[in-house]
Formats: sequence, structure tokens, C-alpha cells
Amino acid sequence: MKIELLQPVYIPEENAVQSFKAFTDAEFKGLEVSCSVTVQNKRFHVSLDGEDAEVCENLLYKEFGKPVTKKEIAFESDSDSETAYKGFIQTINPDQILVNIGFELPITTESLEQLGAGTAGQIAARFGMIPYLPVTVHVLPDGTAAFTKEQIDQWWSWKKTSTDRIFVNGATRSQVKAALQRKGHGRDVYGVEKIGLTECVIICKEKTDGPGIVSSIGRVLPVQMGVLLGMKK
Repeated sequence: MKIELLQPVYIPEENAVQSFKAFTDAEFKGLEVSCSVTVQNKRFHVSLDGEDAEVCENLLYKEFGKPVTKKEIAFESDSDSETAYKGFIQTINPDQILVNIGFELPITTESLEQLGAGTAGQIAARFGMIPYLPVTVHVLPDGTAAFTKEQIDQWWSWKKTSTDRIFVNGATRSQVKAALQRKGHGRDVYGVEKIGLTECVIICKEKTDGPGIVSSIGRVLPVQMGVLLGMKK
């Protein structure tokens, strides 16, 4: 079988394929499946063959998302407007955030009211949002989107802690950890969590300044980073 994944490829193609193969080598270990991958239109196209191909298909969709079409959305919205779609932030503009679930949808400032006052751009900056950050959304009847309650609750739970979080897009977890060690910040953070194939979040310690970490490791890791400042400092 051949499948297409939602996960965007926005780093050098060779590096993206290498990271993807490392993931499948680990996750498919012991399963009866052969797997090959190519990149087309900045997305992974995967061929699966073997007794466990369907199991692997479901695992890949769960991890990296399945792109949907406008036709599928129109069909589902008639019966279930609360369907949650896996997506990622495409671009951030002053008046809206564009998310991609297989095609682009705008999230307007009005739909971001649960994240506080301000324009879409200001709210995005407040919560450390950056392009390619994985998110979950609902599609609204007017053709726009809104973050799911679970997504909003997640951001607020991070915001209300006493630690800063740094979203890093365009690097693997091992690359982020290596950059922290190289710049002497190993003891300044609690750890690095993987949230996508090449998307991670750094959890800072209470006395660590997130923007300062970005300034420091940005010299050796020139990728996209966004800081969510904790409130309880």
C-alpha cells in the first residue's frame, strides 16, 4: 500500500528522510513489513508491504497525521462538527493564523479569544507559536478553523507553570540536546521532549531564562524557535 503523511518536510530532504527512516527502523522493529519513503510536494509518501502493513499505516497516521481534503471536511461537517484534525501551523499573520490539515485554513483573532486579548500575531507570540508547530483543530461551518479545547488547555497548562518552554522546529531531539550541551546549558533545563519528527520542546528550569537559551543555542542551531514564558516566576 502507498500512503501520504501530513508531516511537512521543510528541512533538507536528505536529512528529513534520514530522520524518518530512523523512526520507522525503531518503531517497526519485529514487525513483518517492508517500508520505503520518498518526498513529494514537501510531504512523505510511504510504501508499505507485508503482513503488518496495516498496523504500520495506522501508527504512521497517528504519529504524523493524515492529510484531508475539502470534500472530506464538507462531508463530515454535516454530521460531526466536533471532529478534531491533526495539523500544523503554516504561517502566522497579524490578523490570523493559517493551519494546514491537508489544505490551509485560517484561524481568526475572534477564534483565539480563549487564549486572551490581542491580535492573532500577538497571541501567537505570547504562546511561543511558530510555523510547523503540530496542533489539533476543529473546522467551523464558515470554513475557518479553531484550536480544539484540548489544544487550548495544553497551552494554558504550560503558560501557568513556573518554567519557560522553547519550541524548536527543524531539528531532531538529539540535535537539540547536543546544542544545549555544547553551549553549557545541560543543567539549565529539565529535558527535551519530542513533539514531531523534527519538532521538539525544551523544558527550562525555574530560574532559566528561555529567551536567553534561544539566543545562546541559536548560534549553533539556526532553526525556528519560539518561547512560551511561564507565569509563575
